[in-house]
Amino acid sequence: MGISVNPLGEQDKIRRKTILKKSLLLAILGLTASMTASYGQGLIGFSNYYYSYQTTGITYGNGPDAGLGVGPEISVELLYGASTDKLISQLTVVPGSLTEVGVNGVTGPGPLGVPYAGPGVFDGGTVQVNGGVPGTFAFAIYATGTYEGQTYAGWSGVYDGSTQPSRIAPPPDLPTNLKQSSFTVDIIPEPSTMVVAGLGGLSFMLFRRKQA
Repeated sequence: MGISVNPLGEQDKIRRKTILKKSLLLAILGLTASMTASYGQGLIGFSNYYYSYQTTGITYGNGPDAGLGVGPEISVELLYGASTDKLISQLTVVPGSLTEVGVNGVTGPGPLGVPYAGPGVFDGGTVQVNGGVPGTFAFAIYATGTYEGQTYAGWSGVYDGSTQPSRIAPPPDLPTNLKQSSFTVDIIPEPSTMVVAGLGGLSFMLFRRKQA
């Protein structure tokens, strides 16, 4: 008596192997798509923290802590514009870039260059520029905040840099000249003080005119 082969059983095995291969392929494609989508594009790293003992960062230009690196009482935003823009007034704030200054648990002003660079530096992670459309742009950092009853503000120079060119490329850092530069925040005069100063200047001019 010969051995009979069940053709339906063999077809079932082939069908199962085919389904398994398709499922594995779809799983791989799905993982690849999720990894690709997680990057997005048009990103840039918003941070001026580059070295644990760095001596560059954001400092107070005047006031009781002049010369010290600022802490989380000051926040920064990334500004961007066309690569031909050279003035702060021409740039626009990158949405979602608002970040407090200070890393590694810093709570207030302090000297730059201390181990692990707490004051004066920040790390805002990655932000998306120009709605995700990659390119080369002008960038700057704007800083402002209130400390001991005084409002401070300041900004960096304007430098050109590029954002992430594609979804599979890692986001670049800020332009080196921007990331590693220093700038200060200074006290913004109260509006009433500015008016008084203006009147004082006007009075001085009138006095000089009468004396002439």
